[in-house]
Amino acid sequence: MKNCSFTLFLSTILVILSALTLTGCGRQAPDIQSAPDKPGMTEHSPAPFSHAVPQESLKASDYVFPETAPFIDDTGKSMQRDGNFLYSYYNGRLIRFDQETEELTLLYQTASTHDLSFCLYKNYIYFVERTGCDSLDDRDTSLWRMGKDGTDLTLLQDDIINAHTLRDGKNYSIDIYDNIIYLINYTSDYEDGTYVTKTANLYYRLENDGTATEIEEAKTLYGTLPRRFSPVYDTDFPTFPYAMRHYGYLFVQDSGNTLYRLKPDGGEKESLGLSTKGSSKFTFSGDLIFLYPYYGDSVPSLFHLSDKTHTSLDGAPAKISSGLTAYTSDQGFYFCCNLLKEDSFLEEPNYRLQIFRVEPDGSTDALISDSSLYFEDTYGMQLRNNSCVLGDHFYYYENNETTRRLMRLSLSEYTALEEVSVFSRYPASSPAAVIVEDREDNTQIEGNVSVYCSLKKLFLEENTEADQRINQTLTELYTNFETSLEELIQQEKKQLEEDPSFYESYDFGYTSGYNFSLQVSLDYMDDETISFCCDYYQYYPYAAHGYYWSDYYVFDRQSGERLSFEDFAGDSASILAIVSPYVEKMAEWEFEPEILLDISRFSLSEDGYTLYFAPYEIGCYASGFYLITIPYEAFEEEL
Repeated sequence: MKNCSFTLFLSTILVILSALTLTGCGRQAPDIQSAPDKPGMTEHSPAPFSHAVPQESLKASDYVFPETAPFIDDTGKSMQRDGNFLYSYYNGRLIRFDQETEELTLLYQTASTHDLSFCLYKNYIYFVERTGCDSLDDRDTSLWRMGKDGTDLTLLQDDIINAHTLRDGKNYSIDIYDNIIYLINYTSDYEDGTYVTKTANLYYRLENDGTATEIEEAKTLYGTLPRRFSPVYDTDFPTFPYAMRHYGYLFVQDSGNTLYRLKPDGGEKESLGLSTKGSSKFTFSGDLIFLYPYYGDSVPSLFHLSDKTHTSLDGAPAKISSGLTAYTSDQGFYFCCNLLKEDSFLEEPNYRLQIFRVEPDGSTDALISDSSLYFEDTYGMQLRNNSCVLGDHFYYYENNETTRRLMRLSLSEYTALEEVSVFSRYPASSPAAVIVEDREDNTQIEGNVSVYCSLKKLFLEENTEADQRINQTLTELYTNFETSLEELIQQEKKQLEEDPSFYESYDFGYTSGYNFSLQVSLDYMDDETISFCCDYYQYYPYAAHGYYWSDYYVFDRQSGERLSFEDFAGDSASILAIVSPYVEKMAEWEFEPEILLDISRFSLSEDGYTLYFAPYEIGCYASGFYLITIPYEAFEEEL
């Protein structure tokens, strides 16, 4: 479907004629050579960004760029605003919410494990979808178009090479400019000791007959980028097509990480004197750049493009704990964050949710400060992706073991949270009810040596005998964990009684001692089966590092019996024949095939059978764990 012959031919000729480094057709990240030494470059500086054809150097004059009206920046988000509508993709559902009529419409539904990025362009929604299973050919991505009302669903391209492996959790972001669809995949890596920024983008031109044809990078905005300049490797920067639509110019960075504005047609440029290096993030609207840190004591500020001055925010918090993100609006910006409670440091919950409105002059207005609300697992882009401000409401997703809920919070008159929509996390028409119990202990042994324990238990409401049998199995594993922990504590105390100087040979200055946890979560559920994931962690104070692993328990919901891979996929020999190539492709070293049949590593998903591998099993500790999903279709093809 894709033909790179012309680009490869052109690249070959140009390599012969020139010493310049050239990019391929965009199918994979280009091979970029290190930049020549120049003032301001370090080993962490991005290398020159190369292209399919030699580029003209930038004009030396400092171009004066026109002011731009404020606009709403939803670049790369899974929540996007369009007039009075809120479009959102989450957990396999692309929905549209009409804030005026309160009507919610399900536009597109797929497996909850699928990764989907979308953009709004004219009267259509364009989206790129990646399945939630591994493959042997790495071509599980497809490109779609449909009307904003969910009608006229059309497949534009399939069999697209994946942006990355499923393990990396990375999909293309999508945007459109001048009838060219950009599937954007910024990458970075070290080459010959130099940190490089590059693209592995794909590009499709929308034809008059409604089809899409792949084109090479030289015919896109990225093909106009001068040498020694690169895209800004930051998910909060506007993409090239987005910036061109709203601003009429691009944001780029040079090898010293300095931010520029660039007119791609004439080559005019303007240095903003602002570095993209460091911990700050950026959000744009009109003449203003909102700069905010990941963490630390830095106060957010506004950078004025017109005169290149900074304005610190009046009344902004100096110490932000987590979850900091900003949203553009017609009036200025909103930003929200988690702040540590002033009267709490270790007690739970530690945080309170804080939401501010930021005016163009830098003044702030605290809209929400609620100690009963804070965001868990919302660091960085997770919160930015799955929340937004529309009108006078703040929208976000809230999760529990069995459901996802779209929530909203009034910013003009703070009242109780409103539930906009609720849907099941798993494909079960009759989901089981789950009960959660938490325990946290810290047993002091001597001095600063202690044994810390964290335990999260799940149980099913016992509506059937099968539920009772499942709970019995879960109770046994909780009891085993608690028993082992108590035995460790008694063993340490006994050792200390026998040898009071036992701890003197160890340096406990770095840690408070032992750390053990078991966190159980619901992994999958349909009408026939239910699966639990048991995440273990253990750390001994004299160890180089902690160790973690996961055990999976899959049950038959009708009988309560624990199920194995063979119960679903047939005899062992057939399973090994199908599964082995998928694991061998990911593994860093050889392994015994029989480990693939271990009942504790087996689970299910909407896309396939999953196998979990702890550190050291098929890869080194630094590589982390592996979760490999073999598509159901692989077993159907074998049959």
